[in-house]
Amino acid sequence: MTNMRPLFRLVIWIAKYGLINLKNRLVNKKMFDIQVSNEFPVGNSSITDSEILSSYPTLCGLAAMNSEIFEKFRSAQIMVKALDHVSIEEGHDYIAEILKRGTWPEKFTKVLVELDKIGKPKKFRFKPYGTFSPTLLRYLKVYTDLMKNFESLKNFHIVEIGIGFGGQASLIGLLDKPLSYTFYDIPPVLELAQKYTNELNVPGKFIFMDGRDPKPSNSDLVISNYAFSELNRDIQDQYLKNVVLPAPRGYITWNNYSTDTLGGYSLAELIRIIPNSEIHPEIPNTGERNAIIVWGI
Repeated sequence: MTNMRPLFRLVIWIAKYGLINLKNRLVNKKMFDIQVSNEFPVGNSSITDSEILSSYPTLCGLAAMNSEIFEKFRSAQIMVKALDHVSIEEGHDYIAEILKRGTWPEKFTKVLVELDKIGKPKKFRFKPYGTFSPTLLRYLKVYTDLMKNFESLKNFHIVEIGIGFGGQASLIGLLDKPLSYTFYDIPPVLELAQKYTNELNVPGKFIFMDGRDPKPSNSDLVISNYAFSELNRDIQDQYLKNVVLPAPRGYITWNNYSTDTLGGYSLAELIRIIPNSEIHPEIPNTGERNAIIVWGI
């Protein structure tokens, strides 16, 4: 009976998501590994800049330099482990949240397909909307949250703390074209994001700032998808002083990684530190203690 359980679960999965997605699931398992290079040492400023994910800076740095790796960087095991791991189930949950705010315009599908042309990400079919990466559905849900809370982003100077490969910025740039977009992250990630946005011809002015030593910036809106809550406290203090507190608006998806492992601020502490900030639930909830910090609504 025990041996039948995996088969039974697979049958249920196929009934729910279809044979096409079974094929996609098998294709998605084809990932490659990357060896750590001394050329891209970790700086221990965050989870993705530490021994925990030591090959992440290497992957980003090599993908920025090497076209062969760039063409498939989103199918690297370390990229999937670090940030490109959103499931098909979560993807459907994100779509449900997006639809609560209105219809699904054709431009959503067009932009998601465009962003997925680079990197060979894991993709699933989300009928009737299209076939794309569940991670991009998370970015799209964040975008609809921003539109709900702050309306148009066209006249904003936006700062993002922790940028992944530049997917969130690219999605916003293609859909809403803000005045400028400033990236804060470690140097190899900045180089990858610069190449990614260039390859996609994302319109707008992009500014690249070293996240290991965040210098001051002026913005209308600060956003961060988990990254701020995965920094050590010293770096968080620098961001608070130079980036977060000067910003009149913000949207930070928060988890407890830094609080538990790097001595970072707790959610309660940040709410006290950031004036007029509010705690919103993370929907769909991807972690028991996750939440969204919003201010300037």
